[in-house]
Amino acid sequence: MSTSPIHWFRDASFGMFIHWGLYSLLGRDTMCQHEEALPLADYQALADRFCPASDCAAQWAHLAKRAGAKYVVFVTKHHDGFCLFDSALTDYTSARHGARRDYVREVTDAVRAEGLRVGLYYSLPDFHFPPYLQVARRGDLSGQAAMQEYMKGHVRELLSNYGKIDLLWYDGPAWAAAFQGDVLPPELIDATGLNALARSLQPEILINDRSGLPEDFYTAENALTPPPPGRDWELCICINDLWGYNPHDHNYKTHNQLLFLLANCAVYGGNLLLNIGPRGDGSVPEPQVERLEQLGDWLAVHGESVYGVERLPEVNFHAGRMTRKGSTLYFHAFYWPGERLRVPFLTTETLRAEPGRCRAAARCVTTGQPAQARWDGDVLEITGLPSEPPDQADTVVAVEIL
Repeated sequence: MSTSPIHWFRDASFGMFIHWGLYSLLGRDTMCQHEEALPLADYQALADRFCPASDCAAQWAHLAKRAGAKYVVFVTKHHDGFCLFDSALTDYTSARHGARRDYVREVTDAVRAEGLRVGLYYSLPDFHFPPYLQVARRGDLSGQAAMQEYMKGHVRELLSNYGKIDLLWYDGPAWAAAFQGDVLPPELIDATGLNALARSLQPEILINDRSGLPEDFYTAENALTPPPPGRDWELCICINDLWGYNPHDHNYKTHNQLLFLLANCAVYGGNLLLNIGPRGDGSVPEPQVERLEQLGDWLAVHGESVYGVERLPEVNFHAGRMTRKGSTLYFHAFYWPGERLRVPFLTTETLRAEPGRCRAAARCVTTGQPAQARWDGDVLEITGLPSEPPDQADTVVAVEIL
């Protein structure tokens, strides 16, 4: 029996995002060309200085693997219009400037070599393509057909030339000053036709919702806003504040904060897509590497409580969050209660058994040590736990319902 492609996404729980491009050479984030109104000629000249280390893609993919990520999403073209792949539609590409390399090919090959799924980000806005500016900035629809064909042409190249692509991650057609809401409506970009083309080329591909159509999953950005149960979703967020490399962005999230995000995404039935912003030479800032490796160390011990878990009708309990996989409940204790953990108000739907009547066996996932589980009326009580939390960020207790 075939398995729907969405199942790998649901089981993955964690992916790594990579924002990297000409803006990385300036160290002023992804939107600096637009937000600083940089002269086009000056910005375009960066393309000939774009010569990163030869093994940068392999280093990124290996970092994702060490972090415990199950997929990587790579920015193939941001809003500045510079393509990190070889395109027949424009000369403004990494294959024709700088080191003259196709970074999409390097990244897709490296990610697959690590056994991870491949996702490609594609920006629908394009500040370098005159027909897009014609439509979005001036509302002149005489550029609409050319704009649509350019988008479709790039999607065709990305989904035809790099083997199996698991996920297409659009960034939405915003910054459209000529339109109410500053967003081009999906019919104006022919989102239906664009996504039909993508699925004809890659029948198992997953597509996010930023073309203006719901497609396979909802995209939250920089805020944990789960949709109602039944909708697949993902939170994309930075390790610090900015998507692209900026040497002065020191506002890094702590390990505890990142782990809190990862666990919350998982228990609410979504994925965390955590972004890195490599420098122009392809190296990843050391604080980003450190935090990803810390997550990888935690997942090496606790991965069973994150990967492939399901969203329960009620995910909160007094010490943190809870989820389930099969017959096992996982309690993510952010606020450690001590040697005894009491969990009231568990329902038949959560347990798949009668509260107070089913048998249960407990263990501390963090230490690997067994604990004792019993019912005090309808309250599940777990005893024999350490007095202090074995993991300061998130100690996990598993309870198997027998």
